[in-house]
Amino acid sequence: MKRTLVTLFCSLLLSGCGFAQAADFAVLAGGIFTTDKTPSAGVGTCTTSNPFCGQTIHTPARISYEGALAVRMLNAHIASLHFELPVVGTPTRTIEQGGFRQDYSTVFFTPGVRLKASLPFFSPFAAVGGGFARFSASSSGTSNPGSSTVAAFQVGGGFDLSTHIPLLGFRAEARVFHTGTPNFNVGQNQVFAGAGLVLRF
Repeated sequence: MKRTLVTLFCSLLLSGCGFAQAADFAVLAGGIFTTDKTPSAGVGTCTTSNPFCGQTIHTPARISYEGALAVRMLNAHIASLHFELPVVGTPTRTIEQGGFRQDYSTVFFTPGVRLKASLPFFSPFAAVGGGFARFSASSSGTSNPGSSTVAAFQVGGGFDLSTHIPLLGFRAEARVFHTGTPNFNVGQNQVFAGAGLVLRF
């Protein structure tokens, strides 16, 4: 009897661990939006010799992509806690300030945690994380300030929807990134909003 209870306990423990480690991988497409910025002349990289100083820096929205792997660490049935590894990238962006123009690309990598509610067919979630942002200037711009890696912090939220296809779902989300200042004066607050598919395994 004791051996049976021990075997049953071990089986439940192992199955519980396996259930707690359920994972998902999401692929999303959307847009990234950057706040405009107006540096003061003579401050930071905006020197008085720059004829465009004092003019607003504008970064038009561009299509962006996200890949996010998440592993469930805790399952409380009504809600679950996940460790996630989101990567958001934009292949081509442009800074515009007066007659100045600089093309560049960005990558955000901000590991963090996601708290997800478990409702029938609908699972809202909130996420927070921190890591780095990589800004890589293109040689096709007016000048080439080189690449820059800065710290990044993000908060976000969204929801998952179940589908009639097993293990496959739909996700819509938004993430707000706050970064340090790279070599060129791009805005420090950037918002990614997108939607895509989720594979659960």
